Amino acid sequence: MIRSLKSRIFLPLAVLSAVALASCSSTGSSSNAGGVRAADPAKTVAKVDTKQSVATRTGEVYLMRGLMDIFSRGMDVMAAKLNRSGVYAVSYSYTDWKEMADKIIARDKAGKVSYPLVIMGHSLGANDAAKMATYLGSNGIKISYVVTFDPTVPGYYGKNVGQVVNYYLPNGDNKVYKASDFKGKLQNISLAERKPEVTHTTIEKDPSLQGRVIGNILKMTRTRKS
Repeated sequence: MIRSLKSRIFLPLAVLSAVALASCSSTGSSSNAGGVRAADPAKTVAKVDTKQSVATRTGEVYLMRGLMDIFSRGMDVMAAKLNRSGVYAVSYSYTDWKEMADKIIARDKAGKVSYPLVIMGHSLGANDAAKMATYLGSNGIKISYVVTFDPTVPGYYGKNVGQVVNYYLPNGDNKVYKASDFKGKLQNISLAERKPEVTHTTIEKDPSLQGRVIGNILKMTRTRKS
């Protein structure tokens, strides 16, 4: 009876994971999230780490989770680590990228944005990192650093972006590319040799990648003047 009960519990979970992965890798679409929206970003990060600090360093970091908000919790962890380090960071659903971008634009007009700006995304969130960066660029907003973790479609970046790094597992064309006016630095870093340790659903949780990215962000920012 116990074995039968375990089977009944495990099977639905396995099916859910398989469907989610298939949706991410096969369609590459960011138009459907099953109606699931992110909770308040600040509250989401607080659930991961309640020891958030007031921003003591310059800069703002926007981290986008992927499908259904349940397969990209490494983004929440990085947001919490950045907040602990004194950098303002918020993790949210990829479906909310335009809402977040519009808030940045409005705050920039009011002189309230702290630069440098950083965008990060995993899976469908990585797909929409390019959309968010392009949209902000069309409104005169510069992005210093974009980091994507295993997008499902190619991304293109323009002149308003300083640096783009794409950590990916080759699956069709899921690299990032320079638009004709791009003048910054762009890297596609394949992690194929690290399979099966690194997969689509664990790549953004990898401690070495998290440490590298956070270290780069800290180098870009500086202590705020009191």
